Amino acid sequence: MMTANHIAAIHVLKGKLAQSDDDYRVLLQQLTGKTSSKAMTAAEQQRVRDHMQGLAERQGLVPATTRRRPLTREQFDQAKKAASPRERKVWALWHQLHRDGLVNNKSQAALDTWVHRQVGVSALRFATGPQLDTLIEALKAWVARGDGDA
Repeated sequence: MMTANHIAAIHVLKGKLAQSDDDYRVLLQQLTGKTSSKAMTAAEQQRVRDHMQGLAERQGLVPATTRRRPLTREQFDQAKKAASPRERKVWALWHQLHRDGLVNNKSQAALDTWVHRQVGVSALRFATGPQLDTLIEALKAWVARGDGDA
């Protein structure tokens, strides 16, 4: 059943992104090595769906999703490896603030909410280089102040 939901969502997103069939097949090939969503495993379909959802969100074609499934350990490890050094710096400072008792919730969702308030992007992974620099400087100032606002 979940496979059918993924396939349906993928095809809806394909339409919203106005992808040609050729572009769609190339995207599938690049993400999974397969050219048909029906030939993919559920995990591969989820990867394609998440990627296309992110593209649609960045282009303003769909609202940012407010509820995401928690990452599996494997997904978390992959995301950590894919994170840039500046993204890892933001995470390190965020966790430092939590250890110092200045942030109650050290989750990705809480960080993404703070990122949205600071620089207007829905998640840390969408922040540009200059936005990451702004976030790092704000977090460093917060750590230095040692108070509860940022």
